[in-house]
Amino acid sequence: MTWPKVDYEELSWQSSSEGLSRRAARNTPSTYKSALVPHIADAQVVLDVDFASQIEEATLAVKGFDLGHSHRIVPFTPLLLRSESFASSRIEQLTSSARRILEAELTELAGTNAKLIVANTRQMEEAVGMEGVTTNVLLRMHDVLLRESAPQIAGQLREQPVWIGGHDMYPRDALFVPPHHSHLPSLMEDLEVFAARKDLPVLVHAALAHAQFETIHPFADGNGRTGRALVHVLMRQRGLTSDTSLPLSAGLLSDLDAYFAALGAYRMGNPREIIELFVHAAMEAVERGTWLATELKILQEQWEAEVTARGGALVWRLIPLLLQRPVVTSRIVAEALDTSPVSARNALDALEEAGIVASAMLDKRTRAWRAVEVLALLDEFAARGGRRQAL
Repeated sequence: MTWPKVDYEELSWQSSSEGLSRRAARNTPSTYKSALVPHIADAQVVLDVDFASQIEEATLAVKGFDLGHSHRIVPFTPLLLRSESFASSRIEQLTSSARRILEAELTELAGTNAKLIVANTRQMEEAVGMEGVTTNVLLRMHDVLLRESAPQIAGQLREQPVWIGGHDMYPRDALFVPPHHSHLPSLMEDLEVFAARKDLPVLVHAALAHAQFETIHPFADGNGRTGRALVHVLMRQRGLTSDTSLPLSAGLLSDLDAYFAALGAYRMGNPREIIELFVHAAMEAVERGTWLATELKILQEQWEAEVTARGGALVWRLIPLLLQRPVVTSRIVAEALDTSPVSARNALDALEEAGIVASAMLDKRTRAWRAVEVLALLDEFAARGGRRQAL
């Protein structure tokens, strides 16, 4: 399988020696090699019969997952979005417990990692509702991701060199140096045309668009998380997913070495490895998502068996909400279930008495109720995605 491969150009390197030792200043290169990324808008992919069959099997599995489990548990999609953002952030070595992440959505008193993962969750939520993989859509997603942590670069194409690996101050010995920023407008336009194609199998399309985006590396930071959100936009655009967010990042997280090796192979003109990785990750995602859906359904049935209340009581509507949002306040419950804060508080207290939720003060003004068993499931779900390679 052939594919346009990355070439390189030699560029002048100019940087300040401020903060460098004399030895480091002497070793600063005068030139560096930067990627010349080919356009792929019309590039063709030829798949052998056996591989095409594997892709079709994975595609049908994803479609079945989307049509099945998303309807068995109504709030499954929002919870999966959060799970997907946790896993995507773990690839960036941003880790935090489900409880801390969800509490960070409610209060300013949260750790840096939790806040960054919350931003990733918001990015995923917006990505699901976006139409088409366009430059403007990608800029909007990037802005959502970084507007709080790095507003000076949020939603903007980079205007400086970036590199992966090697020295912190200059790109000597870097594993990969993405294209000069002057090439970005043309490359992003080409990616937009490629993303609009309909002649490729969806998982192949998503894998190649993701790999091309990561090769272009259009942002100063946040490329990985935005590139994985891009996959969800494209899969929805192509009709592969509609009601759920396939937990694909958890599958990609299983073997980081393989993921980065596949990107390297793509840049050398061999796209098969990244396609294979996406197909495998999709099958793993279906397996993990099915497990999570099953465990949530079991948990919901257990809760309903433990609660004693009249048929029309608010607690019956509160139980599904806790699967969607395992950390809530009385205000959140009141707004979500269209009831009064007093009724929401009474329902939460009833579930706390039944042992289904536990309350705590997050700060001086915010009391929250946690569905501890759902949080444990989310942490186990994230752990299942990272067992083969710990971060």
